[in-house]
Amino acid sequence: MSSESNLTSRFQKGQKKSPEEIKKREETKRVNKAIKNLVYEQLKQDLLNGDSAKQKPYYQTFLNNYLKQALKDPNGRPATTIASMIFTPDILTALDASHEREMANDINFALYKLNEDYFQEQRDVLVEINHSKKILVCCSRRAGKSYFCAGAIVKSALKNPGSRIIYINLTFKNAVKQIWDNVIKASEEVGLQIDKSSKNDGEIEWVNGSSLRIKGNSNNAEADTLRGESKVSLVVIDEAFHQKNMEYAINEVIMPFLADLGDKATILCTGTPPRIPHTYMEKLWSNDKTWRHYHWTAENNPHIPNFEKYIEEVCKAKGLTKDAPFIQREYYGVIGAYDTEAMVFKNYQTYTELPTSFTANRIAIGCDWGFSDYNSIITVAYNTQSGEAYVIEEKKFNKATVSEIITEVKKSYEAAKNRFGIDDIQILCDTNEQSITYELYANQHLPAYNAYKYDKASAIAQLSDWLRSGKIKVNANDIYLKDEFERTLYKRDEDDDSILPEIDDDIFHPDAIMALLYASRTIAFDMGDKWQIDGVNTGGESTNKKEGW
Repeated sequence: MSSESNLTSRFQKGQKKSPEEIKKREETKRVNKAIKNLVYEQLKQDLLNGDSAKQKPYYQTFLNNYLKQALKDPNGRPATTIASMIFTPDILTALDASHEREMANDINFALYKLNEDYFQEQRDVLVEINHSKKILVCCSRRAGKSYFCAGAIVKSALKNPGSRIIYINLTFKNAVKQIWDNVIKASEEVGLQIDKSSKNDGEIEWVNGSSLRIKGNSNNAEADTLRGESKVSLVVIDEAFHQKNMEYAINEVIMPFLADLGDKATILCTGTPPRIPHTYMEKLWSNDKTWRHYHWTAENNPHIPNFEKYIEEVCKAKGLTKDAPFIQREYYGVIGAYDTEAMVFKNYQTYTELPTSFTANRIAIGCDWGFSDYNSIITVAYNTQSGEAYVIEEKKFNKATVSEIITEVKKSYEAAKNRFGIDDIQILCDTNEQSITYELYANQHLPAYNAYKYDKASAIAQLSDWLRSGKIKVNANDIYLKDEFERTLYKRDEDDDSILPEIDDDIFHPDAIMALLYASRTIAFDMGDKWQIDGVNTGGESTNKKEGW
């Protein structure tokens, strides 16, 4: 038997190899490895160097010829080999994944750049956009609120391609003024390209399919124009503490269409503290824990480096101290520091029971119509001999049909007539819906006339004086007039905050007060010398009857 056969036989039988045999095998492996490395090295050099005359590597020539063969014969081996390498079963998934990674990297970088533009208090809220459903932010003036709102809009547009974003302010004009330039700037800074825009229409569309719609919100009818929106990722209500129909707008209009995107959709309400009490937003701030609450002031704004000095300058310019409600509300963001300086109806006089000596000889019923807001009916009994006038009934209701309104007017008329047993009654009606006046006068045969509505500013000032002096007294138990007296303010000048002689309807529109105003002008005319009104045409009986039906 040969030596090789002996080795094989011994190996198969599990016999141990001798040291000589092991050494010989190791030497053979070493030699083979060295030869292989030399071959690979030579092959690599040849592949890279190729034909020196043509200065073209061999591997390139080979690949070019191989690809030519693949193109020449799609069914040949070169073509099928290349196709099997390229067209894997999950190629589309791989391409999608690669594209999505690229997009995600772009969005994350844009969000990072966006985040860098804001200070910490603002960043804390930006993190919650499209994570928290309901966010409420209360700030002072100069706290960077408008630019922060623009950041929230751009973030939502980035994170939710193809979605709708809505920005709402007191009026459309004010909305565009506050947000347009800020959104354009924020978009440019993060590289979110705008596809098209129209400042007149309040519309911006970005290249990723997201869009912004800018709206005003002066009444319920304007809020209703938002119905039917879909795929809304963010609604920003700016100056929310100063808007008067927030409960209706949020609960009846906005929250339903936010349901499309579920937890990804956010409603963000921002603003400075309210000038008046009993607002819906203050109620949410104080009592509703389902909203995330955030608060900061100009002191947190790094662009106002010396806040205390800034406040001192503001106080000096306005002749106020730091404790003044105006400063506390506007510059420290304190809720509850109401604008009592701008209240229209202060120190009005009330009664609990009509004096036993009082006998009415005339009655005026003021009516204010407001189909998109509230209707109100105020009945005043007065005596032209004694000069006394008392509000004896108040009504305030909304969402009523014309027939329901007429029914309520008739009830007030009959109640007053039966209580005092007199026929000298006038119904002074808002001229906004003269068809109701006509119906009351012509078909219901009631003494209904168009109210005198000229010189409104001076008439309101007169009514405030008549209430303060007690010429007209309000029942202490009346809830509607009391509430409106506390919430009806004069406007403030946008530049210097001075009080202007005009009711600020953007914050609160009184309805019961307007009804009382219509009645009071007739009462004042009838009182004449008793109220020391000398030759002043306040729109009394003769005027109303001329304008009546």
